[in-house]
Amino acid sequence: MNILFGLRKKFNSASTKSKAIAFIDYEHWFFSLNNLYGMKPDIRAWYNEISEKYDIKEIYFFGDFSKPYLRAEISKIREISSLIIETQNTSARHKKDYTDFIMLDHIYQSATGKPEIKTFIIFTGDGHFSSVVSYLTAKCRKEVAIYAVREALSTQLKNSATYHFTLPDTEQYTQNVKRRIVNAVNELYIRHRSPRPTFNATVDAISKSDGIPLESVSDAMRELLDSGCLFQRRVKMKDNKVIKVLTVNRTVAKAQGYLS
Repeated sequence: MNILFGLRKKFNSASTKSKAIAFIDYEHWFFSLNNLYGMKPDIRAWYNEISEKYDIKEIYFFGDFSKPYLRAEISKIREISSLIIETQNTSARHKKDYTDFIMLDHIYQSATGKPEIKTFIIFTGDGHFSSVVSYLTAKCRKEVAIYAVREALSTQLKNSATYHFTLPDTEQYTQNVKRRIVNAVNELYIRHRSPRPTFNATVDAISKSDGIPLESVSDAMRELLDSGCLFQRRVKMKDNKVIKVLTVNRTVAKAQGYLS
């Protein structure tokens, strides 16, 4: 009886999920995540997340996979999907990026040819996709979930979707800021004989170089100090002025995963 109840519960849970199809602009995901946060896509974790919400029928990955960095990602993509669409433009005269056009064509074809699909998952931050999102929601009565890299999502696209989600999430974002701080301070001690990384100067430098809000860097820095990953030591300058200099506790930093 318990086994039968368990099977029924599992079947009912799966049957209530909306049937979904996903379209991923992998160049947006890969390069935006790397350029803004120094991270690489965790395709498996993302797939597990959307599978909890939806009954995923197909996942299409679009990109110019002739590029070395993207080509190296193919093996990870194939772990969850074999639908990899090469968008390389081989024209010698026209260098326009074809990824958007090819992706849009697949979305429109699926909208008309797959009526059983109720949810369209589109991974891009490009505002050019707001028209197809409006078409899907208004004309086709579909749900559209937009996924994009944080700080690389068009406001117009976000507002046109049924739902929108950004990566990395808040926890991943904070961890990445902390990792950036620890490595920046550590590199100063490797490259310079007598570095003087103070709290405010380090916050300002990282905020400007990485485009991270000052408050986010400052909050992350305080958490690193509270956890013992960073500590401040007093240093007397030539004019007898005493400043507090940041130093990395390498043992704690390695234990917390901020240093390899």
